[in-house]
Amino acid sequence: MTTANTVELKAQVACFFSQLDEDAFFEWLKKLPCVLNVEGKGDTLFIRVLKSRVDEYALRDLLALFQRYRIDMKQLSTFDKRGFSNWFHNKNAYWYESVFRC
Repeated sequence: MTTANTVELKAQVACFFSQLDEDAFFEWLKKLPCVLNVEGKGDTLFIRVLKSRVDEYALRDLLALFQRYRIDMKQLSTFDKRGFSNWFHNKNAYWYESVFRC
């Protein structure tokens, strides 16, 4: 559930290649101060993110995590704001097409 202060991201990770790979994914999420909780339902993980804690570093980590585990990156466009526009809208960046494709 998304609220005024939080965003719920949906992650459908097809598979992890090993137990350590899966552990690394969840450890990465735990290290992000913007992630409030992660809940699994069926084959989907719901990642609750506190918007006010998404700074440039957190967004770059979310981009990298979603890229590495092939999670739909378009939903990260919800964090598009003036403070990020100089780098977030870089058309040569690896994430640009995945986040801002029409």
